[in-house]
Amino acid sequence: MTDNHKNHRESESAETLFHDIATPLLVAKMKAGLLASYMPRLIQTLSESPDLSHLLPDDKKIIEALISAPDIMVANLDVVQRKINRLSDSVLHQANNFSACPASDSTTVNSHKGIEDAPTTISERTVAIKTILLVDDEMVHRDIGASLLSPHYQVDFAENGLEAIRKCEQKQYDLILMDLHMPKMNGQQATMAIRAHSNNQTIIFGLTSLPLGANQSGLVAKGFTDFIEKPLTMKGLQNVLRAYTRHA
Repeated sequence: MTDNHKNHRESESAETLFHDIATPLLVAKMKAGLLASYMPRLIQTLSESPDLSHLLPDDKKIIEALISAPDIMVANLDVVQRKINRLSDSVLHQANNFSACPASDSTTVNSHKGIEDAPTTISERTVAIKTILLVDDEMVHRDIGASLLSPHYQVDFAENGLEAIRKCEQKQYDLILMDLHMPKMNGQQATMAIRAHSNNQTIIFGLTSLPLGANQSGLVAKGFTDFIEKPLTMKGLQNVLRAYTRHA
């Protein structure tokens, strides 16, 4: 194995590792934030209700701990998140150097189903993919996407299909990550509308947490390029992007 080949694999492993740590960390921080917002009010409501006060523990120290714990969790997770981001930036900058360099050996790919594990770096992907639109009605998935993608791509966000169409009318995107299930206009309807008025070279990946089964071929016929499971991870995006990225 050549040094370049080895370095490419090491940089990809480091990138995938840090982003796969960042994703559950971000979700945990948001959940802790929700607990911090609602736990004190919930405990107060229980304590003031004669019929429900018995559900609380008798020890006041435990009650105080229940109230304060979510805030402590948020603060601790925030510290860990900052440290992970700093460590990630340092390691990935050294590993990738964020400069375009051709792969030492290339793999011709016709379909991602049979793709070989060819080395792919951030800089190589950005030759073809520079602008991304992430469409998802759930804030947690948009935040995960921002954490994963924003350091390496120009990323815009939309909360539903209608907003996605408006953004596509104003700007050409190299890649659209489209949630299938959204209010106002779902991903299928938005994709069909975008395909009718935009460059067919735009890659549109459907995002779904549900199995597609026999519906996948029908969704491809209506404009989707491929599909990625939610929650989004850099590893999952890399695996699918390899089949469609054109290197310079």
